[in-house]
Amino acid sequence: MRSVKKGGGHFRLNNRHVLYLSEIAAGIATTAARAWQNFDGLDGTRHACWCEQFGLCAYSEILLSDDDLGMHVDHVEPKSINQARTFDHANLLLSAISSDKLKGLPRGEVFGGHFRGNQYSVTDFVTPLWADCCRFFHYASSGEIDPALGLSVDDEKKARYTIDALNLNAPLLVSRRRIWLLELEQEIENLL
Repeated sequence: MRSVKKGGGHFRLNNRHVLYLSEIAAGIATTAARAWQNFDGLDGTRHACWCEQFGLCAYSEILLSDDDLGMHVDHVEPKSINQARTFDHANLLLSAISSDKLKGLPRGEVFGGHFRGNQYSVTDFVTPLWADCCRFFHYASSGEIDPALGLSVDDEKKARYTIDALNLNAPLLVSRRRIWLLELEQEIENLL
């Protein structure tokens, strides 16, 4: 997991955010899920997030591609938990696996935002929106991800919670990481 620096967001998203907050205040807002489903600025929002994340999944760092697993806009703090953040650009990240591709994957292979669903702890979830998020994790040569060595008991708990909540040791991810490591080792050998 690497830190993501959020920018200003897409203008349609920003306009919808202001409007939705006023609808909530007036007590006339539709459910967050329905409002998000009807949002017509998703392409621009997706593009803004894609640029901020350099085309990588915010949680797994795999390359986001419609040809592979696809992608979806993930609400770090789920819509069902905090309706007011539904259109808040600072709460949105791209996560691997589109809704269409999700249907073809066994549950154990799903990772990232789709695996987490509404599981979220303000105190325990390590988010890519934290500048120091990478210090919580260690990538082993086996391809697995573990809490980093030397963490405090509380920080190790956060790392473990996040790994489990996002299924960051899904066999699909472990296999891809192992392949990346082998390719990297081969490149280093070639350079030497």
